[in-house]
Amino acid sequence: MSKSRAALFHLWPSILLLATIAGLVLFVFYPYPFLQLQKSGKFALLLILTAGFIGPALTWLVYKKAKRGLVLDLIVIVFVQLAAIGWGTLSLYQNRPYFMVYTVDRFEVMSTRDIDMASITDPKFLDKPLAGPILLYANMPKSEASFQKLLQEVMFEGKPDLQFRPEFWSLYADRQKLALQSSRPLAELREARPGSAKTIDKLVQNNGRDINHLAFLPALINDGHFAAILDADSGEVVENLKVDPWLE
Repeated sequence: MSKSRAALFHLWPSILLLATIAGLVLFVFYPYPFLQLQKSGKFALLLILTAGFIGPALTWLVYKKAKRGLVLDLIVIVFVQLAAIGWGTLSLYQNRPYFMVYTVDRFEVMSTRDIDMASITDPKFLDKPLAGPILLYANMPKSEASFQKLLQEVMFEGKPDLQFRPEFWSLYADRQKLALQSSRPLAELREARPGSAKTIDKLVQNNGRDINHLAFLPALINDGHFAAILDADSGEVVENLKVDPWLE
């Protein structure tokens, strides 16, 4: 077998593996618009792509028919390649958006690394859909004493705010009417962001609804922001849109 054939023999499985990982990242781990907003994951993506193609390149470099130790060299190359791809994929998996929590007047998107997972006692808060995060609602304390206690813990004791604390959570579906009260009409966002008008119009068309029956809420993720699009009647989140949601 020639050097070129050996490299090609290594290249095709590498491409297939990269395509599989790309499908998982684009459609399961980070569906739109999360990947576009996840700047911190670029190193892992670069590592995966680099390892995917440098493996066949190293095979071409070391391959020589009847070379002593060739099998060991190829095993080491494949092992290092798979280790790099595996580490990068694991990093993307662990940092994927897992929770999308409504709090006060916005959503915040978090990974499992942002939450003390041991404090989650209700299994329904872990029932994440295959693609995208689970939608949750952070309830404000009901009594004045509980609210003051929360302020004391956050401001002076260094404890996380309520959106990071599962004891304050409910399923968003059970509270979406309340979240709707803080929303604004999608038509206002379209008027304020003329550069995104075509994107908003396409979203409206794809959902088969009149723009007056859609609303939006700002949403935050570590590296950026987007608009969560709601059904203006029920408060259901129908889509997410990469557009600046902060209006004056």
